[in-house]
Amino acid sequence: MINIRKNFLLIFKLSILIVTCYLVYKNLNNQENLVILIDQLDYKYSIVIFILFIIASHLQIYITMNTIMMKLVKRLKFRYFAKLFFNSQIISTILPHSGLVYRAYELKKIDLSYTDFIGVNYFLAWFYLFFSLILYSIEILIFGLELENYRYILFIFGIATGLGTYFIPFLFLLIPRLNFKKKIVQKIYEKIRYIFLIPIEFKNNRFFKFLSINGLIGHIINFLLIYFTIKSVNIDLSISQIVIFFVINSFLDQVPIIPKNLGISELVFGLVSSSMGLGFEVGLFIKLILRCFSFINLIFFSIIYNLTLIKE
Repeated sequence: MINIRKNFLLIFKLSILIVTCYLVYKNLNNQENLVILIDQLDYKYSIVIFILFIIASHLQIYITMNTIMMKLVKRLKFRYFAKLFFNSQIISTILPHSGLVYRAYELKKIDLSYTDFIGVNYFLAWFYLFFSLILYSIEILIFGLELENYRYILFIFGIATGLGTYFIPFLFLLIPRLNFKKKIVQKIYEKIRYIFLIPIEFKNNRFFKFLSINGLIGHIINFLLIYFTIKSVNIDLSISQIVIFFVINSFLDQVPIIPKNLGISELVFGLVSSSMGLGFEVGLFIKLILRCFSFINLIFFSIIYNLTLIKE
């Protein structure tokens, strides 16, 4: 049954990848436009974009490491955890999700159980999903002029979804504890219950403040990434249009349907760009630039941290 489910998910994700890549190809009205966009690319923004990627990735490492240290009640070396982070990202690029297995295995050596590893990742995903949805909703309401009246619907939906996400563990807590006759079923149930209730265990005003402040900093950095990437393409967009690209990019990064949402993000960026009258190629090109810098950042710092630790 487990193998059937895994195979189904694999086929499903591969199907999505193939379909989205086909749709991207079909929507390319003029491939020469991509060549023109490459020619007009302003490379002076490259350093700024690369620095922002460095800050964003290291901020993510800092947040994740501190969350794990809260669970372990022991300190971790930043360079050690950064190496795990970048290595796992590269491994996941080659073989989807395998990077998480690698990171869980390495952290198990320092007494972080697999259950706690899943719990920490679930906790961070839970916190930043509801936190970001609230911010996205407010930004869409204020800056989403391109969306006209739809922005009010998106605002209400975003706020409702964000608050709904926040209350998930608290609602789970209200469900009476179940008892199963089979020990293996009871054990699995207890682990699932433990993972779902981890946000309540972490419910610490000081730590939530730490996550909120750093989350807001990361939010601003990611906006600047989109802003300077668009600037590098030499396309004049309003702040409203830039915010729409930013919200879409951030949301798709947070909610991966397939690994890295490869193909999906390119298609959505292209369609949004077309709806703005810019042409499909512009949105596609913007996303390709982001992917290129992200990959360079991963490769560069994976080498740096691996070499640094080898010398030690």
